[in-house]
Amino acid sequence: MTTLHHLVYQSAATTGLNEAELTALLAQSRAWNHGHDLTGLLLYSNGDIMQVLEGPKEEVYYIFNRIAQDARHGRVVKLSDGPIAGRHFSQWSMGFKALKPEEFIHLQGYVDPAKDGYLNQPSQHTDAGLHAVLSTFVVDDVISF
Repeated sequence: MTTLHHLVYQSAATTGLNEAELTALLAQSRAWNHGHDLTGLLLYSNGDIMQVLEGPKEEVYYIFNRIAQDARHGRVVKLSDGPIAGRHFSQWSMGFKALKPEEFIHLQGYVDPAKDGYLNQPSQHTDAGLHAVLSTFVVDDVISF
C-alpha cells in the first residue's frame, strides 16, 4: 500500500498570468495530476502562488522538483512536507481559487516575499495545521473546478 504524502509550497510567478494562461496551466496540471495519482489545490493572487500536492511521495517530489526548476516560478519556498493519513482534495486533480491579495496574505503559513529575510523566516505552523487550513477551501465550497 502506497503511503500518502503532501507538500505545500509558495512561489512567485516570474511573469503575470492572464485568465487564458491560467486556464491552460490548470488544464495541463489537471491532466498530469490525474495520470499520476496526484490531487491538490492551487491558490493564485496577482502572481503569488500557493499549492498543495497530495499523492504518492515519489510523484509529489517529482512534480515539486519540476516546479522548483520551472522558469515560470521564482522564490519557491516549501512550507509543509510530510505523510498524511488521507487526502483533503480527493475530488480534484487540481482545485483552483483566485484570491484577492488581501485574502492571500492571511493564509496560514504564507511568507510575505516583500519582507526582509523572506527566505530565512521561521515557520509558525505545523504541517497538519497548514494542510487543514487549506482544506477549508473545500469545506467552504469556494473552489473553482
